[in-house]
Amino acid sequence: MRYVSWASFYEGSSDGLYFDVLLPRVIRDIVARKGTGLVEVPDFPAVRLGAKSRAVQEVAREACYFREAFDVVFIHADTGGRSQERGLAGRSDGYCEAMSKLCGWPSSCCITITPRHETEAWLLADGHAVTDALGYTGNPAEIGLPADAHAAERLVDPKQVLRAAIEKVAGRRRAQGINNLFPAVAQRQCLEALRKSASFTAFETRLSVCLEELGCVQI
Repeated sequence: MRYVSWASFYEGSSDGLYFDVLLPRVIRDIVARKGTGLVEVPDFPAVRLGAKSRAVQEVAREACYFREAFDVVFIHADTGGRSQERGLAGRSDGYCEAMSKLCGWPSSCCITITPRHETEAWLLADGHAVTDALGYTGNPAEIGLPADAHAAERLVDPKQVLRAAIEKVAGRRRAQGINNLFPAVAQRQCLEALRKSASFTAFETRLSVCLEELGCVQI
């Protein structure tokens, strides 16, 4: 049996609540569909990077120090609006480049996570997962949720769309605890629905290449 451990760096704590649930699900799904044998994937990252500093060189040094503890590292950065997209995506790649220069970490297993605009663009990819997590039995469109992942990626402010949906269902007070919804949606999401997102498909392709190099799947 192959054991695949992972490390992570996230822009914020709410992002971690979502990705800590989603990432092992995606790894297991790829292995289930394309695997060459039994693979065990832990539920939580072996190392959470960036606790003391988010500076590129500091995170790279931390990752290199703990490099024996994980097989793949995930680096998350929201791309923001169009004016920020190129710069932030480049910054997320910068962590991987710094790791490669500092300790030879393979770029193929440093996987950037760059949802279009914000993490909520992926969270909104499956409206039924959101309504289920909210305990709402109506149609997702009735509370302003996008039709699919493609539509979610076109949203200028997906965070506000999600907050407005929560307010319609549970009121403004509960909307203040929006972060509590992140892991609940990540657990329920249909990965096939997420694959309608171009940024998610690109992420999954990069991850599949890493897993192939680790000998876990055959593409």
